[in-house]
This record gives sequence, C-alpha cells and structure tokens, in this order.
Amino acid sequence: MLQMLVSIIIPVHKTANFFKMCLESCLAQTYKEIEIIIACNGGLSIRECKDFLNIDDARIIYLETKNGRHNARNEALSVAGGTFVQFLDYDDFLFANKFSAQINLIKENFNHQVSISKWKKFRTNVNEDYTFPFDLMFEEGNLSVGRLIEKLGQSGGFIATASWIVSRDLLTGIEWIDSPNDDAVFFSEICKKNPNVMMVPQVLAGCRIHDDNTSAIRSQQQFDLLLKGWSHISNNLKAIRGFQTNLYLYKSYLYLISYSKSIKRYRLLEVICKSVFYGLKSGLGFNVIRDLRKKILK
Repeated sequence: MLQMLVSIIIPVHKTANFFKMCLESCLAQTYKEIEIIIACNGGLSIRECKDFLNIDDARIIYLETKNGRHNARNEALSVAGGTFVQFLDYDDFLFANKFSAQINLIKENFNHQVSISKWKKFRTNVNEDYTFPFDLMFEEGNLSVGRLIEKLGQSGGFIATASWIVSRDLLTGIEWIDSPNDDAVFFSEICKKNPNVMMVPQVLAGCRIHDDNTSAIRSQQQFDLLLKGWSHISNNLKAIRGFQTNLYLYKSYLYLISYSKSIKRYRLLEVICKSVFYGLKSGLGFNVIRDLRKKILK
C-alpha cells in the first residue's frame, strides 16, 4: 500500500519558543510522509515566522490568512493535500511515533476514518509526570462515534485536538467556527457523519499549559460564543441514533457553571436550565439537584 500523506495544520499568531518546539516535534516524526502547513494570522507575516523559526525543510508550507484561528485552519485545510489531517495549536507537542502508530493501525482497519490517542498535559517539560484520567475511553480499540460520545459522558472527559487525526474525505463540507470550544464544535461536525474510530491507548501528544492558553473565558462576549458553540454541538449530536449522548451534554453544561460564576453569573440561569434538561433526559433524577448544588455553591 502506498504511504498516506498526513497534512499537519498549525495556526499561529505570534512567535514563541514553544511554537518552534511544536514544529520540531512534527519534523521529528518517524512517519516521514507529512506536510506542515503553518497558517500565519493576526498580523504575523510569513517573513517574521520564517526568520524566527530558522528551519529549512521542504515539507513546510507557509500561508498568510485572515485573522482568527478558525480562518487560519479553514484556509490551510483548503490547500491540504494529505489523506489524513492533524490539527495542532502552536503550543502542542507530538511524540515521535504518533503518526507511525496511528497510520499503521488505520492501514489494518481501513474502514476507520478517525484515530484518537491518549495525550498528556505539561507545563515546561513534556516528560513531566502525568496520570491520564480518561482510561475508560480507551478500553475498546475500535468503536463507533456514538459509543465514543457515551464514554465521554461516563468519564466526564474530553478529546484533545492534538490527539486525533482524521480522514481528509470526512472533512468535506465542514468548517471551523470562531468559538472558545471550536475543537469540540468541529469534532461534533465529524460525529454527524458517524465514522468508526480507532482508539490508540498510548500517550502520543502533549498539550502545554501556560498563561496564554485560549481556553480561558474572561468576558461575556467569550461566554456568548462558548454557549453558541455548545448549541451547535447539541444539534450535531442529534444525528447520532441509538446512543446516549445526553450525559455528555449534561456534564458539559455543569462544567459551564464555573465559567458563568467567574464572570458575575452571566447567563447562569440558562446554563442551569440546560443542565437540568440534559440531566433528566439522562435518567439521573434527583442526582441532578445534588450535582447542581455542588457546582453552584462551590
């Protein structure tokens, strides 16, 4: 079988040392059939990016795109030539055998269009100790996307963007949107197509924790976008038949209560109502009241 090209898409709006570490981890892959599309946005020019990185490799493609991470990813995806696509943030890290492990398993199970590995969080050194908290998600090697959402609900987990690769064909008609939870929204669009998923129980990606992480919600405007994103997700998951998706949505809205409280309880009643709705649909009964009391009074 011919080697399958993997397109790695990295949006970047400023230069930082961990951006170079991210790129170097891509270039160090033992699986060599890759292209790396660096989507410069937010006023960062290609020249600035090249001068900062000082890396000469024919596999690197530079683009200048519209502002915004979502625009950068969409424009990069439009020129990607790979059979599979890996999306990264500029502060992520890939272990050297990531694509070798995932692509080899896909070759053995070619009806699987998504592969997800374990990942770890780290601050300074990617070899820092970390205990992966969502082992339940990886107890089955091959599963439907509906079963994956069930496991997300049972574990209260999430899927780090750096951990998955996806077939380029599966992304037809899907675009990134401007949202703090853009990765979850995008993945829910993939879920609408009901792909089979290959779970790889190895830590193959790292997610750096630092002060500039974009996942923090600091304003009402950001929270509005976040809730809009979860509205998209809940609508997309309606396409999954025969699986329990309400528990995942319930735990997600419970988590949003903390964000609301941090910005003066903005839209808190709406979030509570969503939590109650999905909790009751999950069959949790009075446990919903117990969970809400803990989150609200915490």
